[in-house]
Amino acid sequence: MSQGSLAPVIDVPPRRAVRRAADLWRLLVSLAALVVTVLLAVATRDVARAVQQGLLSTATALPSALRDGLVGTVQVVAMLAPIAALAVWCVRRRVEPVMRVVPAAALGALVAWSLTHLALVRSRPDAWPEVLVGRGGLVQAGWPSAVYLAACAAAACAAGPWLGARRRRELWSLTFACAVLSVAAAGIVPLDAVAALAVGGAAGSAVLLLAGAPADRPAAQAVADALVVSGIPVATLRELPSEGQSPGEGTLYRAETTAGSRVAVRVLAAEDHNRDLFHRLARRTLLRHPADATAQSPLGAAEHELLMLVFAARTGARVDEPVMAYPVAGGGALVATVEKDARPLSALTDEETTDHVLIGVWTSVARLQEHRLGHRALRPEHVLVESDGESRLSAFARAQLNAPPEVLGSDIAELLATTAVRIGPQRATACALAGLGPELLATALPYLQPLALMGPARREVARYDQARARAAGQSARRRTLRAGGRPSLLSDLAVEVRTAGGAPQVPLAHLARFTWKSALGLAGAFLVLHLVLPQLANAPAAVDALRDAHWWWVLAVLPVTFVSQAFSTCLQWGTIPDRLPFGPTYQVQFASSFLNRITPSNVGGMALNLRYLQKTGIETGAATASVGLQSLAGAVSNAVVAAVFFAWAGRRHGGVHLDLHASRYVLWAIALALAAGGLLLLTPPGRRFLHDKVWPFLRAAGSTVTGIAAEPAKVVVGVTGALGLPLIQIVGLAMSLHALGGDLPFIQVGAAYMAARLIANAAPVPGGLGALEAGLVAGLTTLGVAAGAATSAVLVYRLLTFWLNVPLGALALSVVRRRGYV
Repeated sequence: MSQGSLAPVIDVPPRRAVRRAADLWRLLVSLAALVVTVLLAVATRDVARAVQQGLLSTATALPSALRDGLVGTVQVVAMLAPIAALAVWCVRRRVEPVMRVVPAAALGALVAWSLTHLALVRSRPDAWPEVLVGRGGLVQAGWPSAVYLAACAAAACAAGPWLGARRRRELWSLTFACAVLSVAAAGIVPLDAVAALAVGGAAGSAVLLLAGAPADRPAAQAVADALVVSGIPVATLRELPSEGQSPGEGTLYRAETTAGSRVAVRVLAAEDHNRDLFHRLARRTLLRHPADATAQSPLGAAEHELLMLVFAARTGARVDEPVMAYPVAGGGALVATVEKDARPLSALTDEETTDHVLIGVWTSVARLQEHRLGHRALRPEHVLVESDGESRLSAFARAQLNAPPEVLGSDIAELLATTAVRIGPQRATACALAGLGPELLATALPYLQPLALMGPARREVARYDQARARAAGQSARRRTLRAGGRPSLLSDLAVEVRTAGGAPQVPLAHLARFTWKSALGLAGAFLVLHLVLPQLANAPAAVDALRDAHWWWVLAVLPVTFVSQAFSTCLQWGTIPDRLPFGPTYQVQFASSFLNRITPSNVGGMALNLRYLQKTGIETGAATASVGLQSLAGAVSNAVVAAVFFAWAGRRHGGVHLDLHASRYVLWAIALALAAGGLLLLTPPGRRFLHDKVWPFLRAAGSTVTGIAAEPAKVVVGVTGALGLPLIQIVGLAMSLHALGGDLPFIQVGAAYMAARLIANAAPVPGGLGALEAGLVAGLTTLGVAAGAATSAVLVYRLLTFWLNVPLGALALSVVRRRGYV
């Protein structure tokens, strides 16, 4: 037998479970379908009931024998199919798919039971239970139920990665057929069937994402066969270990031919195609001009990369030498390039990262820029450096011909930022200037911003800035933090580029599709349409009340808004060990109060406070812990103040009852929490998530709490701020009531306010708008205040403490953004 006919030697590492983009896609689609179904059942309950009643009438018009036959058929399939599948896997000792299928089925059944008993039960036709009476197949007509159908759908989804494409289609076709036949035979109502399938898809996908599944990639033998068929006689084929792979960029192999030459092979598959869909979707959502290519199949992507390599070589840049692109059995494709001894620039030591190497890299980038070829993934891991110091560019999968300025400028900005992480801004800029020249280097200035960087580069720069902020905080722990003083590599690079190249200062490019202005405009429109306009109906009453008001008392309410923000500042001071400046913090609290007026549950204000703390240089975990402590302290203080006023008022009013029926949800909440905790603790991805994400955050939060507890002054300031916030609002309400002629003891005013606040906090509207007013009017009138005086006092109080914050907070938000505090 000749040497060329020998079977190639294949060396691949053991396969391990991965989190696939296809499962994330399926989870998102299933959740979207589930949300739509639940909204239809809850928001349009009467319409949903009427439509389902019509479908039910159509089903009951079928002959009874036919319906019973359909029910029996579905029951046989639903009973035998899961048993047969589990038996086959057990006989073949396929433990891994069983360990995915069983938890997925249990999770799907649990969620489906909760939905059908809590959200969907009222949308069912009233006549449906009567239709099932006296009918049946092998068992009662209502089986398989929506809960069982959801469990089967979840099992089918979780079993998919271990089945071929044909078997997957057959299994899903069988599941859908059972659902359709059950609906046709009136065994399940349509909304329950749709919700069951959606729950099953979501549960199965969630389990696969947590526990992992085999990757959608061709086998190594298929890659070797494709190379041989394409005319490359392969002697050995070796897959690189996981540390040599780049997620989402295919699987890298090293091949050696029978003639002794070496070839680098990158295999693209459906998994990379799905990940690229997420990449393009994220960019199209966030960026105004993403300039992304259309979706391509793996073979189309391989052919595109081969063409880009050929064109890049013609520009004079040093790039990988292309060999061919070829399809691989199983829906994949490969790109082969000539292999040379080289290491990625990111793997070089500081001593090996010389100016000669970097200038050579930038010289190749300059050739691409001159011919308007955008690389769109220009990072050190895509720069290969040979033993003699010569470099070449690789990974042209996302490259673009005739690239627009934002793509070309972002290429330079990305490579400049990622090299500056290694060698510092000054040296990185000097090398880029030597290889590019001042004109090309200056084109990066508008794109030295996070949105212009790809995800890996953005995260690398963020970690670098966090490390610098942490080091600065440790070296000067007792000094007052400077607002907006967090280290910024991109800002430092902009200064270096302008200084080294003599370029003028230019504004940053507007890359974001959604800005503060557009988001606030949308939120403001929603606020006006759904919340503000109904309040205008009470405007005449407020005007009449002001005519007869005691104006000195009305004016006395005005400082309440400003004092409230001072207490908010104290609360933030008391939840962070470091010292924050008063002025910027006070302005940020005003801006936060404005965002809380247009976002529910104070989400906008918390996000702004988190951003402010990060920009001062506080670590993300500590900043998040501070915001969480503020929310917790506010909730505890409200409960304490409410208990004190309720007890002191010493009165019970029969018209006020809070019936939450919380016990019916407690057991299910505990069960879901235990299930989620079990998935995190029992699966390798879950344990990695706990180790890499949760524990560092908990350590940072713990150090924050420990630092605060070690300083009694911090605790006093925080408690003062937390208790002062509700008390100053009660003072404002009491003065408003006195200004309008109402006569009620302060203790009872406080009790009425805290009761209304507790009710308003449960309303999913910004600032409790509408709910708080109604609760205050009801509470004051219950305590004996005349209805006219109570209504007028509440309207005046809200005008001076709620609506006055809108223009003041909007102005403060503009100021803190312009000064770089957030």
